Amino acid sequence: MSFVVIIILLLLACATYGIFKTISHPAFITSFLWFCILLIYQTVDHGLYALSDKFYGVLLLWNIGFCFSSLAICYVRFPIFVNWRYERYNSAMKVLLPIFIISLLIAIYGLYIKGNYYNSDNIFRGIRESSVLAMEGEDDFQYPIYVTFAMAVVGQSVAVLISLLYVGKKKNLFVIIYACLVLLFFVMRSNKYAMAQLLLAFLAISSYNNTLSKRKFFVYLVCFLGLMLTVHLLRAGDGYEFDFVKFISVYFLAPLPAFDNVLNTHIDYISDFHGEYTLRFIIPFLQTLGFSVEGNPDPFNLHNWTYTPLPVNVYTIMFSYYVDWGYWGIIVFSILLGTFWGGIWKGMEKGYKVALVIYSSFFYMLVFQFFADFFFQYFWVTFQTILFALFLFFSKNTCKNRI
Repeated sequence: MSFVVIIILLLLACATYGIFKTISHPAFITSFLWFCILLIYQTVDHGLYALSDKFYGVLLLWNIGFCFSSLAICYVRFPIFVNWRYERYNSAMKVLLPIFIISLLIAIYGLYIKGNYYNSDNIFRGIRESSVLAMEGEDDFQYPIYVTFAMAVVGQSVAVLISLLYVGKKKNLFVIIYACLVLLFFVMRSNKYAMAQLLLAFLAISSYNNTLSKRKFFVYLVCFLGLMLTVHLLRAGDGYEFDFVKFISVYFLAPLPAFDNVLNTHIDYISDFHGEYTLRFIIPFLQTLGFSVEGNPDPFNLHNWTYTPLPVNVYTIMFSYYVDWGYWGIIVFSILLGTFWGGIWKGMEKGYKVALVIYSSFFYMLVFQFFADFFFQYFWVTFQTILFALFLFFSKNTCKNRI
């Protein structure tokens, strides 16, 4: 079964490349990514459990739904009623750039005091500890109100950076200062996948512009692993002995057998209603309306570790959909997400810079399918980024276009 699925994924990737002649299409990235991961899983001595045929079948179901929907939407013409600027962002950037620079300085200071609060010897480890406590609902640290506001603002820092570097016509000192502050902020966050978001955004743009040479890809790969390792070591405790094989196994391969375990143990993770994992962002609204629901407060399910045999608490992108609705959840959401990604890619092909900003800002979600679902687990961040990008490229002139 494993060999058959690996071959089918390779054929899907080749077919997508043959149709569009680019490696930036979501169908190619998804199928080729899973092809590479499965090939590594089958050939490298990683010490993890073998995957069952059920896992390969479900993974094939996910890839077929995602790839075909993302390909099909590219052949559908749909109207665009607002004229989103083609060449560059609107004049709001003149006001936003100083605000973002000031907000980044405040946010970096906020991370420093928070890290120092939890661990004065290693602020990076302290910041990480606070993140874990926050997901468990046990974080007792309170930011000053001005830091809280700044943190909310810099949530869109990647979209602004991409717009400044790849859409704007001029690169001045303020843009350079802003780029350095964004990099420092992401390192201070002590979150590997936040750091990956920044680097993968640049990789996405290079692949879309067809400027991704073998040398540049190697540089991206080295920088990616280097930054991930740097953050990992900065937040590690004293006396920590780094094991590279274990690092790769835990962060790149272990989610696969973890989800395989979910498929084969038939544990009911639902506590209140079907949809509480995927649609957890609506729970506060349901509670406001008077519904007695709790749902799953933790998107990464910290209290349900799975041993693969390495301990892991992430289960690939398919976990929430499967836990909530079974195989139908995987089918439906593979089609929904495939349609979304295919539509964004089509917008890029038609020259909409706003689509380029959204695609590159979210590119890490596409790459880290093997890890977890970042689209719906942090849906309000996703939604805010889309709205912010649309605002940044909004024009007063309206017309009816089709893409």
